[in-house]
Amino acid sequence: MMKKIYLLIAIAGLMFASVSHFSFATDTTTVIDQGKVTGRIYHSSIYKGSKECKSCHGVNEPSQRPADNACQKCHNIDKLAAKTINSGHNEYENPHNNMHYGKRVPCQDCHGEHQTKEVMCNNCHEFNFKNHK
Repeated sequence: MMKKIYLLIAIAGLMFASVSHFSFATDTTTVIDQGKVTGRIYHSSIYKGSKECKSCHGVNEPSQRPADNACQKCHNIDKLAAKTINSGHNEYENPHNNMHYGKRVPCQDCHGEHQTKEVMCNNCHEFNFKNHK
């Protein structure tokens, strides 16, 4: 009788393990959803599945911020510069093509994926980039 009870417990344990494994294998939540890391909601597709950290940092356990070419896989600097161009007396207030550095300002100096950042220009100037993300 005890052998049957142990056998039933073992079978139930195996069934539970299979169901648990299946639910993890089909989990479509992002690492943001899981609370592992915070990031921009519009980048949520980056955090799904095997992409996660590696898609920007090159490794899944990053120790430093990504290189600019990681951002520029999706964000074209010329298009960004055209999108943020100003005219008149604000002509040189283009964060993506400015009079000091042109288009060479590292993305991470003004934009943070996991934390909010201030625009680097405003260390010396008082520009209002209302669409800064």
